[in-house]
Amino acid sequence: MTCRYCTGHHPIRIDAYPAGNPRSSLVATRRATTARAEAPGLVHVHYDTTTDTFTVIRTDQH
Repeated sequence: MTCRYCTGHHPIRIDAYPAGNPRSSLVATRRATTARAEAPGLVHVHYDTTTDTFTVIRTDQH
């Protein structure tokens, strides 16, 4: 399934956290919140089935 936030933009990986850790989803969400405050741009979290991680993504609007 295509991510509506990444489609047509350039996704940039900020961080990734292993999904095997029960707190990883919360840590990834907290990191996304911090990244939103650091610089403008859309930041969101993906679950990556290939690497089994929660990945924090910033989409470049340019």
